[in-house]
Amino acid sequence: MKKTIAIIVIIVVAISVVSAATKTTTPSTGTAQGSATYSAETAANYKYQTSSSNRMVTIGTKSVDFEAPVLVTSFGQSTDGSMIEQVMKRLKTVSYAYNPTATGADLDGVKTVVIAVGNSTKGLGAAGISQEQETARAKEFMAAVEKKGVKVILCHIGGATRRGSLSDAFADMVLPLSSYMVVKEDGNEDSKFTSYASAHSIPITLVYGSKDTVDAFRLIFN
Repeated sequence: MKKTIAIIVIIVVAISVVSAATKTTTPSTGTAQGSATYSAETAANYKYQTSSSNRMVTIGTKSVDFEAPVLVTSFGQSTDGSMIEQVMKRLKTVSYAYNPTATGADLDGVKTVVIAVGNSTKGLGAAGISQEQETARAKEFMAAVEKKGVKVILCHIGGATRRGSLSDAFADMVLPLSSYMVVKEDGNEDSKFTSYASAHSIPITLVYGSKDTVDAFRLIFN
């Protein structure tokens, strides 16, 4: 009996070790079902341009100047918006405001908006906002942005786990008015953002990890 128990323990430990060894960090090697709008096969076939030794790749050339004041907001109420706020703090020289639930009324005097696209059910719940309300706010905000001619920077820095039907719907609202994109590359495993950027001559910076967004923003606001 003791021998049988010992064998079982050894097997369980071995399985745990193998499982831990096969876990990946950024970039992912395939998207889990339900965490994105593309298949694991699509993700696995994607060819990365960034790496641990080449953490940022910019495709295209910035053709417009992004001026302050800057307004940072969120479409989807994920933590990505607050991460962008921390990035702006580190820039130090750029005047900005952070309002995750900004509306068109908050655009007075604003020259550039940075929109963190990424839906979070938990974030929406914490803010007391339904998906329908967030979608309506995003539509109203983008209509005001277009009317006022404010420059737009789209950010998707949550990676593959921030992809999904609602996140993609938010991104699709922002893309047509974007003048620049910053995307964590494992959120582009179906080439959604790079394909759009190429087709519409929009510069895009791919980052290997979320922390590399700081360097991307230094490039944008230099």
